[in-house]
Amino acid sequence: MIKFQTTLGILLVLFLAPDTGFSKEPFELRLWQGVAPGSEGVADQEKVIERGDGKDLIDRSISDTVIPTITVHLPLKTNKPTAAVIIVPGGGLTRAVIDKEGNDLARVLARAGVAGIVLKFRNARTTTTFNGIEVMEADIRRAIRLTRFHADQWNIASHRIGTFGFSAGGIVAVTPLIHSIGEDPDGQDRINRLSSEVAFFAGAYPLLSMQTEVAGSRYQQLLFGDTPSKDQLDKYSAELHITKGMPPVFLAHALDDPGVIAKNSLQMEAACKKAGVRVTTFFKDTGGHGYGIRDMGTPINKWINSFIIWIQEQ
Repeated sequence: MIKFQTTLGILLVLFLAPDTGFSKEPFELRLWQGVAPGSEGVADQEKVIERGDGKDLIDRSISDTVIPTITVHLPLKTNKPTAAVIIVPGGGLTRAVIDKEGNDLARVLARAGVAGIVLKFRNARTTTTFNGIEVMEADIRRAIRLTRFHADQWNIASHRIGTFGFSAGGIVAVTPLIHSIGEDPDGQDRINRLSSEVAFFAGAYPLLSMQTEVAGSRYQQLLFGDTPSKDQLDKYSAELHITKGMPPVFLAHALDDPGVIAKNSLQMEAACKKAGVRVTTFFKDTGGHGYGIRDMGTPINKWINSFIIWIQEQ
């Protein structure tokens, strides 16, 4: 009981304290210095909509991204190299809810001594362009490799880099877990030669399956076009690819979620248990969808406490 109360006290400090004293000033890096592969000739202009008041509540929605980036939140001081969590925001794969499902979590992670890295990725579909899954997968893998490339500089343990997916961002974040790609000595540049393997995967109300009864046709078409094949749907259904020896998994989901149904996480949990993969879950009967790390007054909103404890053990 004493240990539990102490942990809760630490978490309250992390959530309520200002950034100064706990984390460094965040900074943004492009994934590629030139045109990102797959965006040659794309004429979209990035759009940013502030859904909060822009001061006390920052809640931006970003769409039509052509230049993918990572925003890096590092702990102020750590005694040894830390873990890093690359966060993929939700937004229905047509936009990125970059603060509520990105920077908010990254700040809390940095205060807890873990690097939080937010991916602003190119969406499956923009105003002018169909990107599908290939471009989004390229962005998450490049984000992992870029983090690994800077691991020594950022005091990150290169073997403790993993991904986190909110909502539809889950299907992007889980892909390096289920389709692992190691080092590539023949890569185009020194960053692409590095592994995009992950040490863990976590998600809050994540989209994880492309099976029709779970994902529905809208997400299938966003990823694969109007006529997706069974092979495509199966390839990106995470529950079909969990095998013994895979890294650990954390899942948070409200069972009444109407946006991304809980079957995504329930199937993933069952697949992990069947394969002997360590899985930690935070499921509650009610809570809905899209709450991020904010406390909306329902039990599901406490998932962040369990996650912070879990990630510090990875």
